[in-house]
Amino acid sequence: MNVHRPHLPPSGPLGSTSEPVEEPVADRRSVVGDHHPTRELLISALHSLVDGVVVADRGGSIVMVNQAARRFLGNTSANVPLDRWPAEYGLYVPDSQAPFPADDLPLARAIRGEVVTDVEVYVRNLAVPSGAWVSVSGVPLENRDGRVLGGVVVFKDVSARRRADELSRRLSSAVEQTADAVVITNRAGVIEYVNPAFERITGHPRDEVMGQTPRLLKSGHQGLDYYTELWATILAGSPFSATVVNRRKNGELFHAEQTITPMRDDSSGRISHFVSVMRDITDRLRQREQQAEMQVAGRIQQRLFPRSPPQLEGYDIAGTVAPALDAGGDYFDFIPLPNGSLMLAVADACGHGVGPALIMAQTRSHLRSLARARRNLKTIVEEINTSLLADLAEEHFVTMLLASIDPRTGVVQWASAGHPSGFILDRSGGVKTALASTGIPLGLFPGPVGRAGPRAILGPGEVLVIPTDGFAETTSPGGAELGFGPVLEVVAAHRERPAAEILDRALEVARSFRAGLPQGDDLTLVVCKRDAVP
Repeated sequence: MNVHRPHLPPSGPLGSTSEPVEEPVADRRSVVGDHHPTRELLISALHSLVDGVVVADRGGSIVMVNQAARRFLGNTSANVPLDRWPAEYGLYVPDSQAPFPADDLPLARAIRGEVVTDVEVYVRNLAVPSGAWVSVSGVPLENRDGRVLGGVVVFKDVSARRRADELSRRLSSAVEQTADAVVITNRAGVIEYVNPAFERITGHPRDEVMGQTPRLLKSGHQGLDYYTELWATILAGSPFSATVVNRRKNGELFHAEQTITPMRDDSSGRISHFVSVMRDITDRLRQREQQAEMQVAGRIQQRLFPRSPPQLEGYDIAGTVAPALDAGGDYFDFIPLPNGSLMLAVADACGHGVGPALIMAQTRSHLRSLARARRNLKTIVEEINTSLLADLAEEHFVTMLLASIDPRTGVVQWASAGHPSGFILDRSGGVKTALASTGIPLGLFPGPVGRAGPRAILGPGEVLVIPTDGFAETTSPGGAELGFGPVLEVVAAHRERPAAEILDRALEVARSFRAGLPQGDDLTLVVCKRDAVP
């Protein structure tokens, strides 16, 4: 506000609470004289003002405070020195906890002869414990000779405006920083504002869309009925929500959840603008589709695993796969061979998900075809390698362990292409034989990739265990890896129990070790027990 420099009589200000500044008596009478009714009228007028008024003499003593000012400052005293004003009356620099410097207070500056306009001061004291913002203007008080007698300040409460401005700033900041695109148009649909998220989602710069309409996002996937319903709804004053297909600046389509809300003018109540909030859900829909595909792939893949364990006299055999996702890259199989032996197959494609699941389906097809053709294990491994080499990308490969068991003698022949070791546990539960890798993983290099391992014997009361590396790499919350040791311990401890129960115990060991962490890789295990009595 503009405050005019007043010329007061040479005496102290009206309503003085301290000794007035001494001036010649003739000068005092020349302005105010003995007209006490006029003086009382002026004092009454000052106290009736909505804005606060504070007057101080040139020594810094407060000599008049009106009622509006007292509501903010509380009881004032002429004996408070200027340098104590901030502490005494709770005067602070706005938006901080720093006391307002005494020499920079508008009243102190006015006393020094300055004209001060609209300086904000934050007040917090016993009179206003919740705090208030005031805008202060001040001028020097001068006599007719231009001599400064003191200063006067007028202040108004701007707390409501300040809080409204702060709320407006916060709302503006929220709109600017939100991840959803926000568009404000006038009643005709002309764009007046877009936030940064709109630029990021659509690819249209802000300065490029001002003055245009949202038709620039039109993809053609919404028909006339859609737009008819949209305009009928929002012009009637109701929000309109829909999932739409829009087009980015580069021509790419994207799906969005969009809500358009009418805004009414405060004075007339008429609809003046529309606010559109748009959320890009393309990735969410894509993930949903991928999840549905994974579930279908998982159901198909489950049908490729053995439906039931083989019935082999004198043996108890079981296998399981626990994929990390709906579909996985692990595979196990039981394949009867023409010579009466049984082939146990365990394989692991790099990764998990739909891609590795497809690789496993292809591997299974090759393996079953070659096994029926009476190929030996080394030849089977090499021919599968040749087939995969032509089909797999460089980053994909398959590890595999094949073991054939002659049920009459318990002789185990095996070949391993980069797969973790299988183990034969003796009757006491100790490791008797490790079926270690005899070659490199399949699908990486042409030519011979492995050889058959030395013959082993699965004797009466012994157990053959073939895992995938998902068990060894199971991780605890502390970052430790499980390894195969605990799995073999649980097999040994429950070797007298049915093979299917041993599988459940092994999976539980891995779950407990994770302690709530998500499963990081597929878990596959095959257990083959030979009866203690042949």
